[in-house]
Formats: sequence, structure tokens, C-alpha cells
Amino acid sequence: MQEEIVVSRTAAGPACEDASRGNVLDAALTLPLHQAISLLCDTVDLDERVDAHPDWSQRLLSRVRSELGKALGQRDEQALEEVHGALFALYDLHTCDGTEPRAINQFNPTLTQVRRHIERAWLDSEGRRLAVAAPAAPDGRSIVEAIKRMWSQHAVVSHPLFDFLEKEASREQIVAFFRSDSALNLRFFDLLLYAMIGARSEARTELAQNLWDEAGRGDAAQSHVNLFQHLLNVVGVGPADDNHASVLGWEGLAGHNQFMLACVNRAHYFKLLGVMAITELLDPAQYEKLVNGCKRVGLGSEGELSYYDEHITIDVVHGDGWLTNVITPIVDQSPAIAGDILFGAAWRLSSCDAYYSALHARLLALPMLHGQAA
Repeated sequence: MQEEIVVSRTAAGPACEDASRGNVLDAALTLPLHQAISLLCDTVDLDERVDAHPDWSQRLLSRVRSELGKALGQRDEQALEEVHGALFALYDLHTCDGTEPRAINQFNPTLTQVRRHIERAWLDSEGRRLAVAAPAAPDGRSIVEAIKRMWSQHAVVSHPLFDFLEKEASREQIVAFFRSDSALNLRFFDLLLYAMIGARSEARTELAQNLWDEAGRGDAAQSHVNLFQHLLNVVGVGPADDNHASVLGWEGLAGHNQFMLACVNRAHYFKLLGVMAITELLDPAQYEKLVNGCKRVGLGSEGELSYYDEHITIDVVHGDGWLTNVITPIVDQSPAIAGDILFGAAWRLSSCDAYYSALHARLLALPMLHGQAA
């Protein structure tokens, strides 16, 4: 099983606790990168500390560049864990509650530099790996057709994880899937809000409908966050300060991070549209298999599957609406952004495939607490 990534100081262990009482800047140069960045995010006087040591930022950035070389150049698993854990902590500054002390560091210059270093290196690496090219003369219809073709032909559409969940997984393995699915599902409302910022007027109705559905169509109990939290409560998982992000390997963190990268950087907004489109296209068929598996192991009697049932039906509508009412008019207006949309789509397919494969392996490695799978 992969090492768990710590993304908050409360879970960072004695090393971070000791550092928080001592020299934070020195500790940040020696702790594992994800712990170092989490510690810095939680340091409320970080600006003053860095101002007093003007050479320190370059030492930190040098360390980040070294870790990126191992993560993206050598594909070192531990380095990938640390880089994506660090990026997750940096993005959490943009969605944390305003009462949290670390909110003061949302736009800290040093932390922003770290984030931008990681983002640029990651996008460069993914751009070379995916090598997505837009058509020579793109229009809305051709880009939608390209996305549908990309989606239908990708192996992730029939990923064995969901056949396993449908037919073989034990209750414990399915609950572990829920826990792993938590961080992104509980953050999705915020991601949709980001998609609405600066949206073209032609796309706003579709985006607003997506947000209205996500919010429960006026019924707070039916909001998707509350539906998913109800599921976690019924199966005995319950809430966590980090929405269970600490159970994710680097593949799961990367999937979350790609959403946030495209959300917080206006220059990458159109990548977000491709990422979102693939998410809406993938979910219904996969979630249908998941719900079948849940019922096979006795789940569903307390309405706890409503979150996934809802996505089986409305994401079919959302997927078509996203392509027709968001992507088509935007590409027709601005053909030059077609490449970003296609990259976002390819990027999401790739990240889902990697995450599902890692999660599938992890679920298979779990002990059967009650004998064979039901």
C-alpha cells in the first residue's frame, strides 16, 4: 500500500510539531517536501520570517526544483507523493475557511512561487507526454466530436476497477473506495463555482444549472456534499478535517490538483472546461456499476446511495449540456483555445486511468475482514 500523504499540520507528526516550536524556515529545508509546505502554510507570520531571511526563498525553490526533477524526470514514486502532497496543501489555501489562521498565506509570495514552479514543471511534463494537437481550423462541432472520440476510445471507459466493484469487491473494499473518493466529491461545489468565474455569457445558463443541481435544487439535504456525507456516515467513515485526502496516493492527489490548477489560474481556465467535460462523461456508466456492487453487499436501505444514483441520471444531461452549451459556443467564438480544451480532456482521462489503476491495486491488497468478497 502506498504511503499516506499528510496534508495538514495536525496530522503531520512530531517532526512538524517540533519544527513549529523552533526554526520553521530551517525545518522547511529538511522535512519531506509535503510536510515542509504544510508547515509553511500554517505559519501565520511567514511573511515576516521570510523578510528577515531574504536568501532563504531561493534555497527553498532550489529544493523544490530538485524534487521536481526526481518526480517528473525520474518518475520517482516518493518524490511524486511529496510534490503532489505539497501542491495539494498549497491549493487548500484557496478553499479553506476564512477563519483558519493559514488563510493569511493564500497569496504569500514564496508559497506562490513554489506553486508556480510545480505547476509549470508539471504542465510541461504532461504536455510532452500527452502531445495533444488541436485541429488546424477548429470549430465547436469538431472539438466536441474530438472529445467524444477521445473519451469513447480511451481504456479508462472500461476500467476493471468498476467491474471489480460491481461483481467482486467486499463491503470493506467498497467503503475504502468511498473514502478515497471523498476529497474530490466534497470539493466539487467549489470547483463548479470556479468554473463560473469569468464564464462567457453563452455558457452561464448551463453552468448555473450544474451548480443548482450540485446544491440540491433548493433542498439543502439533497445537496451533493450532504448526500455524500450521509453516505460516509451510514458506512461508518464519518467526516475528516482533510476530507480523507490523507489516504490518497500521488495519483489521487494529482487528480484533485489538476482541477485546482485550472481553477486558480485564469490562463488555464479553458483546460478546466475539458477536465469537467470528461468528468461528466465518465461518471454515469461507472457509477452504475458501483451502485450495483453496493447493493450486492447490502448497501442502499437508508438512502445512502442517493449521491451516486443522482450522478447516474443527471450527469448524462450535464455531459451533453457541457459539450453543447459550454464548449461549442466558446470554441466558435475563440478557436485558438480549442487546444487547451482538448488538453484538459486528455489530461483528465489520463489522470483518471492512473488513479483508478492505483486504487484498484490498493483495494485488492486490503485484507478480507469477513472472508471472501460477497
